[in-house]
Amino acid sequence: MAHDTPVIIVFDSGLGGVTILRKILQRGINCDLIYVADNLFVPYGSKSKDFIERRVHAIFLELNKKYFIHGAVIACNTATACASNKLRENFNFPIICMEPGIKPAIAMTISKNIGILATEGTIKSSRFNALIDRFVSDEYHLTIIPGNGLVELIEQIPKSKNALIQKLKPIMAKFIEDDIDVLVLGCTHYPIIVSLIKNLIPAHVKILDTSDAVVDVLFQRINFEKSENFSTKINLMNSREDKNYSKKLEQLIEVKQINPVDFIKIK
Repeated sequence: MAHDTPVIIVFDSGLGGVTILRKILQRGINCDLIYVADNLFVPYGSKSKDFIERRVHAIFLELNKKYFIHGAVIACNTATACASNKLRENFNFPIICMEPGIKPAIAMTISKNIGILATEGTIKSSRFNALIDRFVSDEYHLTIIPGNGLVELIEQIPKSKNALIQKLKPIMAKFIEDDIDVLVLGCTHYPIIVSLIKNLIPAHVKILDTSDAVVDVLFQRINFEKSENFSTKINLMNSREDKNYSKKLEQLIEVKQINPVDFIKIK
């Protein structure tokens, strides 16, 4: 890929960003995509803020040297919480970030009981707590549960399905006990298992993730128009060698060909 060829970067610690990648492809764009999975350090949710900030910045520093980045999506709530400010301070291309859908959840709820499932890193972040302080008044009750262990199991699908169900059961039971009517998925990995989640909660509970809104912002920022005749090459770089990773990605986004490329060297 030539350095003057514009690319869109979709970045995550692992497979979670496929929810964003799939929606970008559904829109139809005539631009190459690079999916960057830092799966050597998945999950980010258990890492420190300083580590994530340094790591993500170092990755984008090298990506920016190698590619003409037309725009980037940080398809990871924890990376957004820990590294988005530094990225935006240091790079000029559009950087679109994920945030848990607390504001839309407030608009959707009738019972005023809202469940939030997120990583520990996101829940502990100042960015997450600032969202709560900004949008959630005392009349609302939030049940916030860290999805410890879920990301690791999602990375192993489909063989981890039964283990995922057992991990989800007590979490969903607590949400049901607190009578939530909106469930916010605060990690991009979690929509991958939305069918399992739906089987464990009442049908009236609305499940909210912000991937559509994020892709809307991306298209606005980079001025892409939907095209019926488009040619998009999807490249994958992952930091931990795994010959099956491209196959997993192909299955999750339902495409026939993903091109593995070498992970950038970080100084």
